[in-house]
Amino acid sequence: MQIIRKYKTQILVTIFALAVFVLQACVQFETIETEVADASPTVSEVPSRTPRPKEPTALPVATRTAISNTPTASPVPTQVSKVVFTVSGGNLNIRRGPDLSYNYLDVLYDGGVVNAIGRDRLGDWLQIELPSNPGAMGWVITETKYSSVEGEIRSLPIVEVEDALPAFIRNCTKHRILVQPANVELLDKYNEELDNIGHFDVHTYQIYDLDVAGSPRLDDVSLSEGKTVDIIYDGNGDKSKCE
Repeated sequence: MQIIRKYKTQILVTIFALAVFVLQACVQFETIETEVADASPTVSEVPSRTPRPKEPTALPVATRTAISNTPTASPVPTQVSKVVFTVSGGNLNIRRGPDLSYNYLDVLYDGGVVNAIGRDRLGDWLQIELPSNPGAMGWVITETKYSSVEGEIRSLPIVEVEDALPAFIRNCTKHRILVQPANVELLDKYNEELDNIGHFDVHTYQIYDLDVAGSPRLDDVSLSEGKTVDIIYDGNGDKSKCE
């Protein structure tokens, strides 16, 4: 009887020990599971550690400095600089084109001040608006004692104009004639293949007979583009014609 009680007591002790062991194992398992779970980041935690910027960030200072210090070509001027043309000490003819071979269009009188609109390739002539006809254009020469210019001529645009029609004076007399103020001598009509005709700018000329004593003045000739003037009377009053 005592032996049976002894075995019962040992069995109970064993069962109790097993129960304690199982309970401890469960507690340790839960502890390990909890620690593992805490050590692993959740999906919601990842963005908080590497947040994406909501707005673009500014360029680094070094990059901005490099760009601002990079040399660039000077921009081509888009506006024409103001160029003022003034006439003083006399009157100046305004012509159809930038040369003395073009017709007169108007006159810029002493003291006149105008703004230049364009220029020829050399900058010796400036295009302006006609004082008597606003909206119409003409040309004035800069290389005279009456002309003065304020501003940078080279800033003006180059304006192309068709060539002027040539103008001529032809000597149809039997005498030599002198054309002034051009100071050009034209031979008589018998030297037609030589120099009895000359090409002249648009201007007013005086004609003199060189083969008559005193070189009398024969005529005043006003040339215009495309015009040819024949001199048919000599200093003796004799009339001739060109063949």
